[in-house]
Amino acid sequence: MGRKSGFVAFILWGCGLFLLCGLHRIYIGRFWTGLLWFFTLGLCGIGQLIDLFRLGDMVRVANSEGGRGGGGQQFAPSSTVAPVFNVTVNAVPGGVMPTMPEQIAGGTSPFLPRQ
Repeated sequence: MGRKSGFVAFILWGCGLFLLCGLHRIYIGRFWTGLLWFFTLGLCGIGQLIDLFRLGDMVRVANSEGGRGGGGQQFAPSSTVAPVFNVTVNAVPGGVMPTMPEQIAGGTSPFLPRQ
């Protein structure tokens, strides 16, 4: 089946601006939803717009499935805006940065009042 290019998928997504919606979905192997997008003009443009933000993950999943007939490992989607832009958010468990012992000893912790 071959690896899919995110750049090619993005160019095919752009064909939706010329009323050729769904070509990007057919390219990455989602034939039936590609036909749905084609005949409904990308679900009246809403699905086409949503696909702009999901396209990188759809290409990544299509490449991870490879030639295994859809039985490949599924990856959790990252925060991908488009196939050429990848935004990574590093969250700290609990939502609070840990305070280091040297910060406490030096009084530089942002959570402790200065004495």
